[in-house]
Amino acid sequence: MAEHEYFNIGSIVCCTTCYNQKVQGEVLAYDVETKMLAIKTPAASGKHNVYDVRLLNLAFVGDVEVISDGSMTNVPLLTSLNLNKINSRLKGNLDEKKRQVNYIGVGVTPEGQRLFHAIVKTISETKWDGKDIVVMDEVRIHPPYGVTDCSGKESSHSLNHVKKIVKKYLDDTETQRNNDLRKSMSPSPASSASSS
Repeated sequence: MAEHEYFNIGSIVCCTTCYNQKVQGEVLAYDVETKMLAIKTPAASGKHNVYDVRLLNLAFVGDVEVISDGSMTNVPLLTSLNLNKINSRLKGNLDEKKRQVNYIGVGVTPEGQRLFHAIVKTISETKWDGKDIVVMDEVRIHPPYGVTDCSGKESSHSLNHVKKIVKKYLDDTETQRNNDLRKSMSPSPASSASSS
């Protein structure tokens, strides 16, 4: 094997780059095929107990000096991975992404889309059926998406709850519009100062 064809994890090396810069640190990983060396160096910020990880392409390094050869006994053992937990989390994330894709209405107004997002924050079991918003398969909201556009069983707790969400959303939206309108109509400090 040629010199520096491999490095022991934990070794301390000093590399001289093609810019004649010396980089010294502890070997974290080395890939023989790409000749990429990952080393841990003290943080550039100067903070204690914090490190930078630098990747060096040895094709562009003029000299590598092994200062101390790390022994594998000093390297902490890696903890085993809980593959069932990882797979379960991955499946959950994929299911959530698929559900979020269905959160986008086709051919609906921006106002309808914003209302949909407001409802889904509270009730995740919300979906589009054409241009209608369907909540828990019990309540349907038709365009233009007002409180009176909500339909379902009249005595239904779900219908009353969805109507409250829609009303709150519409009230908050109206308040925000009024605040924005007042801000746009009020004189700016620069113009009021110049008119004095």
